[in-house]
Amino acid sequence: CCSWDCWCYGCSCDLSSGINAEYGVSMVNFPFRQVHPLVRKWAQPLIFGKGPIAEAISRQSPFVERQIRTPLPCLNPVYAFVHRTKYEINPELRLVRHLVDTDDGGRLGLDKMERDGSEGDPNKPVVVVFPGGNEVSISTKVQTLCSKYLDASYGDVFMCNYRGKFKTPLLTPQLTFQNGRFNDVFQVVNYIADLYPDRKILISADCFGGSCALDYLLTSSYAPVHENVIGCVAHSVQMNLYETNKGILTEPGYSLFVKNYSKYLQYVLTHDRYGSVGLPDMVRKKMGDKLYKTMSELSLDTIDEHNQLYEGFSVLLDKAFSSSDDYVYQTSPHCKLQRASLTRPMVIINAQDDFTAPVSTEDIEIFEQDENLCFWLNPNGGHCSYVKTVFPTVTNYIDEMVVNCSDILVAHSEETAEERKRDEIRM
Repeated sequence: CCSWDCWCYGCSCDLSSGINAEYGVSMVNFPFRQVHPLVRKWAQPLIFGKGPIAEAISRQSPFVERQIRTPLPCLNPVYAFVHRTKYEINPELRLVRHLVDTDDGGRLGLDKMERDGSEGDPNKPVVVVFPGGNEVSISTKVQTLCSKYLDASYGDVFMCNYRGKFKTPLLTPQLTFQNGRFNDVFQVVNYIADLYPDRKILISADCFGGSCALDYLLTSSYAPVHENVIGCVAHSVQMNLYETNKGILTEPGYSLFVKNYSKYLQYVLTHDRYGSVGLPDMVRKKMGDKLYKTMSELSLDTIDEHNQLYEGFSVLLDKAFSSSDDYVYQTSPHCKLQRASLTRPMVIINAQDDFTAPVSTEDIEIFEQDENLCFWLNPNGGHCSYVKTVFPTVTNYIDEMVVNCSDILVAHSEETAEERKRDEIRM
């Protein structure tokens, strides 16, 4: 079978027909999403891209021919996601805090991840991790990824806590956004470049952080991409924000998947169990007590209440955007890649059953036009999950895939630099 539908139906059919045409590749009916991991051994990941980085990934990554075998209890991608996003401090890791002041008076908490015995290879680039919007340095999925980078001899690994997150005060009216002057990637990268002027920099990101990284690497970026940056590896990126809620907010789909995620999001934004993570105070300050109380008390038993939750949280957009639609237009990679192109290689790994990141055939056509983009669409894995065990707090596939793609991107960068030198000599 060569069609994406075969992941769910076990048969070959036209890519442009049926459900895919209406909702996009990921937007198949939820009952079939429940079934498709059962037949995943027949499914292969698909690599989209016409440039050298896509060719290198297709040729060199062992995960291209390897199936992701998610345990049966984790068929529901929300279940897997919630287990992967706990706050659980790894005693082997030390966090060394750097404070990065932004141009508009904000402050970011940049934590260097250190571990005894992990000296690292000085010839490898410095890694800067930009996580999802709910994540901080003590998030399990952040710490497992940083540990994998340390295992692979990347000795200098940093993790960015956005404005108002994890013991970092919110000093500006705006939060960190994946757009323009409020995209703090360029501030952090410049800070790292000042610390390590002779080292290359690799950006690693997921979810919201992936959108921030993509915005930074575009030709339309608010600030020039630093010459030390070699590229980015990201996963679980919401590539088309217009489609994120389209098609999944059916009553059966909502009950099976989105309801639990909404409750998780509501809880994270209104409870601070983990000591100075900072989200509830920041959200209350931005919303005001009355709206904050309303959002906290929603039962989320219906789709209408789910929409009410998200409409309430839209106040967090503040004055940086004129409306929610304007936010989508300004920040969605689907829109940005039609207006600009990437200045550095970027690998994005997404899953078909990622309930937050649907992708359409039109999106794929847009992505393939950028030679610096490699878009990897995996048959399953969920959102930021790709778990190996029933209780997926440590072991997962995605960290291995990200670090492997990072190694390939680094080697590709070195080969490109050597070719450029040879060309200069011949000239």
